[in-house]
Amino acid sequence: MKKHRNNSVILAPWRVKRAVDFIELNLATSLRLADIAHAAGLSPMHFAAGFRSATGFSPHAYLQERRIERAKAKLISDGLSIDEIAIDVGFRSRTHFITVFRRQTGHPPARWRRCSV
Repeated sequence: MKKHRNNSVILAPWRVKRAVDFIELNLATSLRLADIAHAAGLSPMHFAAGFRSATGFSPHAYLQERRIERAKAKLISDGLSIDEIAIDVGFRSRTHFITVFRRQTGHPPARWRRCSV
């Protein structure tokens, strides 16, 4: 881990890859920042700053983005209900899933599914 001139933390590419791989493997679980940071071998504070610097996303925003991308694939290919997809991609409630999905796509999941099929 290095510090850049403007004091931003620079993560080694292998640490970023390790974190991204960990997130992908555990999307359906309740992930905490400490868990992801541990997978990358860093403290949560250093990891969060370095991850944002490396990816342009906070760890939480990246996690939400990946969950919504996986949900989109399931909405198109699986015959699962919205509730089942919400749980499958790691959201604890249908309401939270719909809120995040709408914020990222501009549409609720049911409408997005109808327009994409």
